[in-house]
Amino acid sequence: MRYVDIDQIQLPNGWQERADAALNDLRNEVQQAEANARAAGKNDADVAAARKSAITRGLDIKSRSKIWGELATQLKSLSQQKCWYSESKNPASDKNVDHFRPKNRVQEDPDHEGYWWLAFNWKNYRLSSQWCNQRRNDKANKTTGGKCDQFPLRPGSFRARLETDDYQQEEIELLDPIDPEDWQLLTFRPDGHPTPARPRGTPEHARAEISIEVYHLHCKELVDDRRPLAGRIQRLVQYMETLRPQLTVPKMRVLYKEQQKELLRAIHCHTEYSAAALAYARAEVYKMEGGHQVKRDWLEEILNSNP
Repeated sequence: MRYVDIDQIQLPNGWQERADAALNDLRNEVQQAEANARAAGKNDADVAAARKSAITRGLDIKSRSKIWGELATQLKSLSQQKCWYSESKNPASDKNVDHFRPKNRVQEDPDHEGYWWLAFNWKNYRLSSQWCNQRRNDKANKTTGGKCDQFPLRPGSFRARLETDDYQQEEIELLDPIDPEDWQLLTFRPDGHPTPARPRGTPEHARAEISIEVYHLHCKELVDDRRPLAGRIQRLVQYMETLRPQLTVPKMRVLYKEQQKELLRAIHCHTEYSAAALAYARAEVYKMEGGHQVKRDWLEEILNSNP
């Protein structure tokens, strides 16, 4: 996962107007369903059921579901075609427009109607591969994951239930790729497995742990894709180190610069699995030499310049 600046999205002409109209129509349908149920003398449970039915029917209308689908291209352009959760570009996997706050139901709260009022809000959209968005059982790696309708909050957190509620007061457990800090709470082991970057027992560790499972970041396909990066980055850093004493020689300096560019490409935010590559590069900042830990200051300087 890397930070995605969703505010840079370019909405198609007329999209916001269509989205606003769809929400207004859905809002009226829900209110009418509730009013009809109350006029018929229904109890609170039946009124709630009527509202829920109206929400589901309204969101299933094809012309409305097309509205968020229209933004798939724009969302892809923000991440260079990468899934916002896994950084995978897997062309064989469709990229879904995921509603970060689920639009029709919430797995952790069966009585919740879903954040239906955010169904047409582009700030609630995330680009997700099927592995991260759809519930799957990875038998090869004995893992289960996929976001689906999950949206866990910190125990005791306020949860928005109505359109008038301030959903930004929720204490979200999932790492969010549009948060400029959240992506840094994940790191990766040399074997390709994701792991929390913060110490066990901290809220940040818990959030990362939950997100790894919910987004299925530990599924075999993703782990296998990341694993070769560790060796590649290590060899690249070691080769650069052998070239550094010869930088006064023009030919060696050119060769060194080529390796430096390759490293920068690997850790650039637009590159596939760049977060793992960056984690592996950071692991090379310190090396063991003569029984002592030695810092590669030159490498740290390069990593700190990473865009």
